[in-house]
Amino acid sequence: MSVARLPEPPRGAPIVVVIGTLDTKGREIRYLGARILEAGMRPLVVDSGILGEPQAIVADVTREDVARAAGSTLDAVRATGTRGAAAEAMAVGLRAVVARLHREGRCHGAVSLGGAEGAVMAAHAMQALPIGVPKLIVTPVAAGRRPFGPFVGLRDIAVMHSVIDIGGLNPISRAIFDAAAGAITGMVRARHAAPICWTGERQVALTMLGNTTAAVMRLEERLRADGYTPVIFHANGVGGRCMEQLVADGAFVAVIDFTTDELTDELVGGYHAAGADRLEAAGHAGLPQVVVPGCVDFFVAGPMDTLPPGWRSRPTYYHNPVLTLVRATREEMVQVARRMAEKLNMARGPVAVAVPRRGLSIPNHPGGVFWDPEADRAFTQTLRERLKPAIVLAEVDAHINDAMFTDVVFELFHRVTAGVTAGGAPVAGGS
Repeated sequence: MSVARLPEPPRGAPIVVVIGTLDTKGREIRYLGARILEAGMRPLVVDSGILGEPQAIVADVTREDVARAAGSTLDAVRATGTRGAAAEAMAVGLRAVVARLHREGRCHGAVSLGGAEGAVMAAHAMQALPIGVPKLIVTPVAAGRRPFGPFVGLRDIAVMHSVIDIGGLNPISRAIFDAAAGAITGMVRARHAAPICWTGERQVALTMLGNTTAAVMRLEERLRADGYTPVIFHANGVGGRCMEQLVADGAFVAVIDFTTDELTDELVGGYHAAGADRLEAAGHAGLPQVVVPGCVDFFVAGPMDTLPPGWRSRPTYYHNPVLTLVRATREEMVQVARRMAEKLNMARGPVAVAVPRRGLSIPNHPGGVFWDPEADRAFTQTLRERLKPAIVLAEVDAHINDAMFTDVVFELFHRVTAGVTAGGAPVAGGS
């Protein structure tokens, strides 16, 4: 197949950035680009290849351009010594290229075809695009027992299984590529029809798990009634990190961090660990925040029969066939309280903390499998001792999902958003 450019699309057509290694995936990228063009959009081809020569299609952004964007040259990238090191260098350049194209208004969506290295490089680039910009990775590694964090990161990236390798055009690959072209152009068209706009929205971030859904849903309803737009994050390790990133991006006017279990998982190495900087972005940004130790009494592990012996001997709660909740010890609760206090004490904006005395999660109630009032009291006592005086600490004689507790949290929200500190009026139900 000869090397050629695709025909020009209509003037003003939306632009879809198409990423691939043209030395090994040139025919496939050309086919995908043609399908995008048929949908009335312009494919802008970026070559992320390293070794061979481009095949079948001329790149709009060459591999030499990508290497320069990484502060290097293609010869230097090729001389790095290993395939992984070369891919890592090109990924840096690819990210810079895609970010620049978006700034210039020349990226309304992005799609890639690739194997392991190609998919990882494209994912690194797509993670530089804002939420709402359509992103699609088509790869044979989108299946099996694989972590998807490297592909998705903290962005809304769709990953599509190619079923067969990206190596040739045949009835199966054409069907996959046709679907991919339809997906990315459909997403771009929908994005143009309903773009994301934060201007004028009073968005409030909240965190939630199934264990706190009842309470957060009540808060959501009350926030909407007050003219706020609640945005709820699943506090599963990735969700907390996504919230922190969007807080840093300026998406919110306040935070109700109702479910802070990710601190416990970070401490012990549970599935919901969200990184050492969890619970810091709102403080750095000076946003008003209400913090609740929702679900800090447990961490999340795998199926019961895979737990290490030391965890298996603790109180556990069957959450579903693949996840087991494991009770945190008194000592772990104290450490989490210390970390929470340390992070909140650094906050530049107003902070309030609400603690329910009758349980921090569904299995944590009088008679429940996680009921350990001594451990929970140690947590609260540590907070009381370590939080600075300017931070409101409301201890409420209620369970975390009780309406009374939700009322206190909502009152605290009004206090911090009004700039009221610990010198204000006492909180109803607190002490």
